[in-house]
Amino acid sequence: MKDWLKIGLLTAIWLLAILLVNPIGDFPLNDDFSYARSTMNFSEGGSLRFDPWLSMTLLAQVLWGTAFCKLFGFSFTVLRCSTLVLGWLGILAGYRLVRELGQGRQVAFLLAAMLAFNPLFFSLSFTYMTDVPFFAFTMLSVLFYVRFFKENQLRWMLLGSCFAMAAVFVRQLGLLLPLAFTVTILVRGGLRPKALLTAFVPLAIMLGLFFWYSDWLAHAQGLPEGYGNFKRLKGVIGWDTFNDIPLRIGVLSVYLGSFLLPLVALVFPSLRNGLFAKNNGTAWLPSLIVGVAIIFAWPRLPWANVLYNLGLGPKLLKDGYYFINVQPIAPAWVVNLLIFSGFCGAMAAIYLLVKNGRERFSASNPQHAVATFGLTCILLYGGFLMLDVHCFDRYFIQMLPFLLVLILPAGQQAISPKRFWLAGAMLLLVAAFSIAATHDYLAWNRARWQALDFLTEEKSINPDRIDGGFEFNGWHRPTPIKDQNGPKSDWWVVDDEYVVAFGNMDGYKKMTGFPYTRWLPPGVDSVFVLKRWTVDD
Repeated sequence: MKDWLKIGLLTAIWLLAILLVNPIGDFPLNDDFSYARSTMNFSEGGSLRFDPWLSMTLLAQVLWGTAFCKLFGFSFTVLRCSTLVLGWLGILAGYRLVRELGQGRQVAFLLAAMLAFNPLFFSLSFTYMTDVPFFAFTMLSVLFYVRFFKENQLRWMLLGSCFAMAAVFVRQLGLLLPLAFTVTILVRGGLRPKALLTAFVPLAIMLGLFFWYSDWLAHAQGLPEGYGNFKRLKGVIGWDTFNDIPLRIGVLSVYLGSFLLPLVALVFPSLRNGLFAKNNGTAWLPSLIVGVAIIFAWPRLPWANVLYNLGLGPKLLKDGYYFINVQPIAPAWVVNLLIFSGFCGAMAAIYLLVKNGRERFSASNPQHAVATFGLTCILLYGGFLMLDVHCFDRYFIQMLPFLLVLILPAGQQAISPKRFWLAGAMLLLVAAFSIAATHDYLAWNRARWQALDFLTEEKSINPDRIDGGFEFNGWHRPTPIKDQNGPKSDWWVVDDEYVVAFGNMDGYKKMTGFPYTRWLPPGVDSVFVLKRWTVDD
């Protein structure tokens, strides 16, 4: 019963955070104009026609979004709310996963809140991007696979596989879940017929459906240019990618170290509990190696594309994209302090991963299979991040379910009240940033679309004469996307006679501005409509 009280409190906090941010606004954010158009085609026209910008399978997300659109009508607000519901399910699944891993209610509550207010997860929950749906289905799949490894009941394997299937049909990378399941069963059960059947049936079914779906899509409308498949993955692997691996390890480690600081505060051993005990010495070696990679990556932080300096975005207006008028900006010492905290968190998290993972891998430990599954997922998904051409920061949150499996201690431990207070204080700081920065992201986008409505409706300006930012031009798509940089933005701009921007730009004069309230730091800012100077001016 007490679990339900914690779940109820998590739900109440999530709803309060949503009200503070305010998700209302009929406009796209980041790439979700493409996913929204695909959902609109299905929900209103009944045809499964995908937008050309698409790069993932997306089917499960289209079906989920369509269910909400059938109930409430199509709008970006409705689709945004559908993601917020999936975000909530992912948070509750995270709570249950921590409980399944042997931890108490208080630890589970704090770690579920850690997931909820992760800046990237929280911000992306207010979009129709694929990140949060993929995270939620992945978390649910991991939860039920962990239950299967502990209890060996068929129903948990079926549920884990169903949610893995949903993840596959949001993003192709969901295939790592049945693959990791196969590896785990083979490690645990060997080559016995029953083990082979259990190991390969879920993987075979999901691979078969994935290849059938990709083939159907190719024949029905042609695969979108960026659609991810094995051939495309092979194409992004080259010597340049391998040369970037130390940099990417450093970047990924800093981000994950920052994300996991509340967890580290809870379970990191004290000096009295054998932090530097002889048998723990080898656990520090991977941390030191990663520390070198972080120092190498330090000048490139923060990474792209959601988190930038003092806010969450991305700020995809012309001047923001070219790093003009990107305000407010934190002082360099603040940025370096945050990177240093991520550095410390990464060193501690890797130490815990090695130390606690080693305990779980003990042959006598009943969670041996759980550890095998978690490690396989980390290696598969981490390997993809090392090789993918984009490696955006928003991809990093998908590592959190797998890391929880290995970093948490193998058994419940007594945690002092001071530890809970420290972790809680960290969470409050992160939550305050996430809520304020996401509020500002939605606020300036509402002002941006007021500016665009002013141009298109009040002034009757055709969209092909406007650079309204990535999402506006992506939604209207007046011309093919550019392949090269130049005076025009790279996103479907025919003529940038009118530009919506955060401030002044060379060659343009201000027509009018649309103010919005900013929380980080508190103040009032504006989005402006600019018009190119002419000879008559």
